[in-house]
Amino acid sequence: MRGSLLLATAAVCLLAMSGSETAVGWQMSDEGTSVEIDNGEVQIGVWIEVEIAGASEPDAAPTNPSGPPCYFQQGTYTELKAWLENDFVIAPDPDEVYIFKLCRTEERVELITFWVYQPSPPPEPPPPTMKETTRLRNEAWGRLAIPEPTTMTAPAEIAIVQLPTYVWVSAADRTPVSETVTTTLDGHELSLTATASPRRLGFLRVDMGDGNTLWCDADEVVAFNHSRDPLDQPSNCFHYYRYSSVDQPDLRYRVALAAYWDVSVVCVFNGGPCTNPPPAVPTQVRTAPPRPIAVAEIQALGRFDEAG
Repeated sequence: MRGSLLLATAAVCLLAMSGSETAVGWQMSDEGTSVEIDNGEVQIGVWIEVEIAGASEPDAAPTNPSGPPCYFQQGTYTELKAWLENDFVIAPDPDEVYIFKLCRTEERVELITFWVYQPSPPPEPPPPTMKETTRLRNEAWGRLAIPEPTTMTAPAEIAIVQLPTYVWVSAADRTPVSETVTTTLDGHELSLTATASPRRLGFLRVDMGDGNTLWCDADEVVAFNHSRDPLDQPSNCFHYYRYSSVDQPDLRYRVALAAYWDVSVVCVFNGGPCTNPPPAVPTQVRTAPPRPIAVAEIQALGRFDEAG
């Protein structure tokens, strides 16, 4: 291969050669040289010139001082293979056009050079604006079914002073959710996918009702395992009440829980990432209704015997 040449190179040669055969569908325009395809549209493309190794134009004959008896001819890939006797490998493409430069000698006609026309790929569509991606982001974000949490505690009803009280939410209340919104711009697909996931650090904020607050990470919010010792649980989301709830309304503390969710957005246009992605979505907060829990003290009675 020897560089890339515009069709103008071949077209000028064709027009300059006396007795040359012009290719059907070629035309010149202000944008350069183009070729007409089957459906009548005109495309600008690139012509690649290929010189045949060992081939050269014959000297001008004395009776023809104007130049060697060479001419140009449009051909097909099958004809090219025949000319090259399969010595030159090039992948067949029904969209390609071949122009041969042929020269006559006393013995035969020889292929000297040929050009391969490769149509230009269609222009890239203009990227969606941030206004368009933000509109779809808001639509996908608005459809996210982020669950409203339900506060779970162990013990469920009556906690004991100086023993751990565990807090968590169900698996359904901490499962990521996604929504995808798709539209078409100039025949190309634009899609936005919003995904809400429990915030890894500080997923739950728990007001225990006695003036203390817990912050629990997502991997700590697991269900209480009743088959294990209360002091040997996989969760680190627990609290020690120091005082009973006897002086509280209804003799109970109110456990108030809030869950924090991070929302990520993936924007895809025409099979690739958007060049104008929408702004980030702020952290979403879902709260649970306060859960009452009674806290009791256990007092043990003892008897001491005096000796003698």
